[in-house]
Amino acid sequence: MLGLRARIGLTQTGLANFLGISRRAVGDWESGSTYPKTEHLKQFISLAIDHQAFQDGEESQEIRALWKAAHQKVLLDEAWLSSLTHPMTSPRISPSMEPRVDWSDALAVPVFYGRDWEMNLLTEWVVKERCRVVSIVGLGGIGKSALSVTLMHRVAKHFDVIIWRSLRDLPDYGLLLDSLLQAAAPHALGKENKSVELRQSVFMEFLRGHRVLLVLDNLESVLMEGKSAGHFLPEYEGLGRLLRISSETEHQSCMLITS
Repeated sequence: MLGLRARIGLTQTGLANFLGISRRAVGDWESGSTYPKTEHLKQFISLAIDHQAFQDGEESQEIRALWKAAHQKVLLDEAWLSSLTHPMTSPRISPSMEPRVDWSDALAVPVFYGRDWEMNLLTEWVVKERCRVVSIVGLGGIGKSALSVTLMHRVAKHFDVIIWRSLRDLPDYGLLLDSLLQAAAPHALGKENKSVELRQSVFMEFLRGHRVLLVLDNLESVLMEGKSAGHFLPEYEGLGRLLRISSETEHQSCMLITS
């Protein structure tokens, strides 16, 4: 379990949040002092499958070995195992392969002129300096969205996952977070992660374990008018916390914001 968790890219706390249990329980499993319940073990195996943490071609054998080592009181459901391992045809993410992209309603920018200085600076920040949060700020209509879309195409090869989201016309942060998890880590949308805090924790763990470029367009749509900088609408205060955590904690991803 320890080896699989490491390959998934989760901390003990991140896995505990995903399963809805305590961090101590995960530590006890990995030390062999206790064993997981069947439903928790199946959730963990599904998570490992989603992240392709098992050796290629050895998924079934490794899952059977893990099931036996975990001292389960019920036999492994072979039909369930087959449903997990049968579609294992998608390639592993690697720097030389195409990233997984969710453009959503991003602008189509077939032709882009100028802005060479800005493009080179943004590429330096996003790719070489690995800045965790980058903002593009300016008056409406000057091409911020077009610039960010063009940048996404330019730096795509440096990321595992690329996500674009416009913050216009979204009712609250919870739905935005669900949308991000659907694109990045759909396994985290199960009933065990109902709270926004737990879903946000899982999303942050994904940003730590993968190289993700997340573009959030039109941040001004979720800010309060007439207030000083940084005051979010009540239903979007969670986004403010996410941005703060993203800027203050270590991870290998980048959030690009336009406003």
